[in-house]
Amino acid sequence: MRRNTKIKRSKKVSPKTAAKVLGICAVCIYVACTLVKQQITLSKCDSSAEEYRAKISEAQMENKKLEDELKKAGTDEYLERVAREKLGLIKANERVFIDITQQ
Repeated sequence: MRRNTKIKRSKKVSPKTAAKVLGICAVCIYVACTLVKQQITLSKCDSSAEEYRAKISEAQMENKKLEDELKKAGTDEYLERVAREKLGLIKANERVFIDITQQ
């Protein structure tokens, strides 16, 4: 009887094929590393952009407050308030109470 045996042949890889596979693997690794580095850089940029947006928002609120104060600057109520708070002036025949518990 005849035996059916399969003979395994070892495939020899040519140096050109090995070089191509090695080159493709190197390119894939390089691309993956580059993508990871870019992702890290993008996340850093996003966080700093968010910080700048918050600073811009604060500056806009401060600007709005100063604009409102500038509009009120010419009114009599504003001048009276400044005279009372900053200069300590009072109206004639006005009683001033001093809270001594805040010292």
